[in-house]
Amino acid sequence: MRVLVFSSEVPTINEVINVKEDDFIIAVDGAFDQLLKQKINIDLVIGDMDSVINKKRLKDYEKIVLNPKKDESDTRFAVRHAYTLSNNVLLIGGIKGDRIEHFIANLYILNEFNNLIIIDENSKIHLVKEGKHLISKGKYINIYAFPECVISLKGFIYELNNYHLKQYDSLILSNEVKNIYGEVIIEDGKAIIIETKKGH
Repeated sequence: MRVLVFSSEVPTINEVINVKEDDFIIAVDGAFDQLLKQKINIDLVIGDMDSVINKKRLKDYEKIVLNPKKDESDTRFAVRHAYTLSNNVLLIGGIKGDRIEHFIANLYILNEFNNLIIIDENSKIHLVKEGKHLISKGKYINIYAFPECVISLKGFIYELNNYHLKQYDSLILSNEVKNIYGEVIIEDGKAIIIETKKGH
């Protein structure tokens, strides 16, 4: 089973992912209203519900109501809960919006759940560890050390060989795959890869 965790701002879903009948859908707080507008079936609502507008509709849904005074974000709790249901979890949204601090907090969730992918209509964000990772052509590729790594890039416009990428080094910004696939080889450490649609 695949678990889709939706966090504000929720993108236009049919531009991002094909929601399947057997997907388990979790709405995080205010994402509940946005999923209702897009007529997505919701299996569970998680949050302190401070951002929910259609509070009367909540009575029709299974929910986990969190205390507003807590030590983690609603999204982190929801992702953690999702991994009790499945190891195949996608976080959809949680990238844009007025609260940029929430996006930064969502990036840190990647370190806790290494196979988590964060997506919206423009970006795909994931953490990679030691090994070879294939990246398809067609997007801007941006890679940031987490917190540092030794990295090689093959099949890219700008290639690297055993480069020590340190924290805050923005060398790998807006790179591109030359052919069908490029190889990201992590010799040591971890890195965050952000694949961004061109034109954004």
